[in-house]
Amino acid sequence: MIVVCQANRSLAEEALDLPLPRTSTNAALHYQRAILFLVAVDPAQRELLGKPIWEIITPTSTQADLARVNQLLIASRHAIRSALIGAHQLRADFGLDVRQYMLTSVLPHTHLMVDLAKLNALHGVQKEASGDWRSAAEIYLATVRMGRHMTHQTTLDEALAGVDILETAYYALGRWATHCPEISLIDRVLELATVSSGNLVEPARTLLSEASISQMRLDALRDAYPDGPWAEMVLEALGQELPNVGPEELRAAAIAAAVKHGVPQKAFDNKDALGLYLNNLRTVHIALARESAACLSQSSPGSILRGEAIHQKFNSKLPDSERANKLNPARIAALFAVHEAEFSMTRVILAISAVKTASGYPSDLGSAAEKLGGTLPRSPYDGSALVYESLENGRGFSIAVAGTTVGGEKLPEIKFKHLPSASPAQ
Repeated sequence: MIVVCQANRSLAEEALDLPLPRTSTNAALHYQRAILFLVAVDPAQRELLGKPIWEIITPTSTQADLARVNQLLIASRHAIRSALIGAHQLRADFGLDVRQYMLTSVLPHTHLMVDLAKLNALHGVQKEASGDWRSAAEIYLATVRMGRHMTHQTTLDEALAGVDILETAYYALGRWATHCPEISLIDRVLELATVSSGNLVEPARTLLSEASISQMRLDALRDAYPDGPWAEMVLEALGQELPNVGPEELRAAAIAAAVKHGVPQKAFDNKDALGLYLNNLRTVHIALARESAACLSQSSPGSILRGEAIHQKFNSKLPDSERANKLNPARIAALFAVHEAEFSMTRVILAISAVKTASGYPSDLGSAAEKLGGTLPRSPYDGSALVYESLENGRGFSIAVAGTTVGGEKLPEIKFKHLPSASPAQ
């Protein structure tokens, strides 16, 4: 009996000496944990996250509005903590199971990652209000890394979610710079923003990856015909709801939907007919992907115009589906041009804030250009100069990338305005 007790004691002591597992270096595991914490928060509190960050905290926000934000931050504190741990990792692998992605294109983590970014930004504003400018900057830069993690994922939806996250981070950084009293800290953030600009987005890589998934979908559809879940795959690819019917009715509904979207009826005559049609479609996808990737390697507005020509060339050769429209290279080029405009303007805002003095902001962008290596960025839309205006005798300013239309794509005005009446708490 004594021997048994000693053995048990030895095992217990040995268990206590076991080292704890190390924190995972895969950012996605921390993000997924953050998402679980976030969805546990009262949906009524999370409604705030349905707005862009600049509409959640505004110069007209009341004390009641700010109290709602604080309540959300308290309820979401574990989600924020996990998201920030994730943002400090080098890589993010969400473990996308391509076989499952053949049956559904739903990626629930994408919009929740955007919500986590907004929470981070609100947490940063809270740090600003307490005068902790360095912590606020670190949170915003961590949010930039979250965006880059998403833009480097496999699918276009994830990349576009990353662009949304970066938009939140850019606005937060610009707003922070106009209030921050520590010029050396603004200088450091400007340096970091410049250094990190090289691979924030990779539109050509994203489109090639998405095209590979499209080809795998076609192969999976061919293999699933006629006895597998091919009807479900067709309806999913066309963005159609699955009717609550039997197998025969489901297949008939899938064929009808496919024909309506431009697939020839004879493609479903037999396995060989469908295989021939899908092989031809696969060839079209490969050619579209190659030309689109080359196009997206160019700068705007050339990439948009070239993308429009590519879309017109291939559009009639593909079924008319939401997915095919999403792969329109002109539209993708336009979205990434907007991102480039927002990033360029953020760098200029940081430079303007780094040269502000006790008497206010500069009357023109000459001194800001010195902070940016002597050259100011220009509009990625059309190469025009950024529009700068000094406000209230230099106590505030506005800066904008003018909106325009390139080909058939409307590119919005990107504008930022700072007025001295807007306090850090707002």
